[in-house]
Amino acid sequence: MYFEDFQVGQKWESKGRTVTETDVVLFTGLTGALNPLFLDEEYAKTTRFKGRILPGLLTASIGVGLTYQLPSDPFGEGFVALTKLEINAKKPVKIGDTLKALVEVINKQEREKDGKVYLKISIINQNKEEVMILNMEILANKRS
Repeated sequence: MYFEDFQVGQKWESKGRTVTETDVVLFTGLTGALNPLFLDEEYAKTTRFKGRILPGLLTASIGVGLTYQLPSDPFGEGFVALTKLEINAKKPVKIGDTLKALVEVINKQEREKDGKVYLKISIINQNKEEVMILNMEILANKRS
């Protein structure tokens, strides 16, 4: 989408995506986030979570990925860069949870050749519980 295509108050809902064991193993191996809370079920059972949870950055990555898959494709043509990302984790996510992204345009700031677009992405689970909020600032080109 180009800067002009974004309208404050616009909302989208992504399709769902179920988190798998493979997601956790690949992410922790790739990033080096080898925390037993993510990988060791017996250890994780002794924690307040009573089982393994996902790394927060994996949850955030899935939320961003779901946003990329929206039919409107906010990160398609016109998109320049993600310039800011704030993460607010609300609830743990576990393997087997199904996540969706609720995306809202909360503000825009026009510049000479482009503009900043501010998105709020609420990541919800299968119980419609908000597990994470992402506040994103993206740079989008103007059409002309």
